Amino acid sequence: MANFSITMPRGDIRKVQFTVTNDGAPYDVEFDDIYFTVKQAFNKTEYLFQKRKSRDEILELGDGAFQFVIDPSDTDGLKIASYVCDIEVVSLENEIKQTFTGTLKLTDEATHAANEG
Repeated sequence: MANFSITMPRGDIRKVQFTVTNDGAPYDVEFDDIYFTVKQAFNKTEYLFQKRKSRDEILELGDGAFQFVIDPSDTDGLKIASYVCDIEVVSLENEIKQTFTGTLKLTDEATHAANEG
């Protein structure tokens, strides 16, 4: 898995799938945790929202593939902008800790949550 980019309308639902590989082959490792973290900047300590495997927010699909969902509540309160994010995989037994960095770009849309009621 390399650097990545996610572009989506603010307040929408987005399923995100990714595969963790080692030299092109899926890792055959049980990860202790996986984090997807979104921040305003990499040097900020506080995150805007986070998904974690240990909280059953990142699901294992098999063959090194995983999936999480960005929910409307994750982005509703954020400004239309680009944010930094990363996916970090951790396996203590196999001494693996890898981070893949990316961007989350939130765009505007014509139909807002208030228009859906």
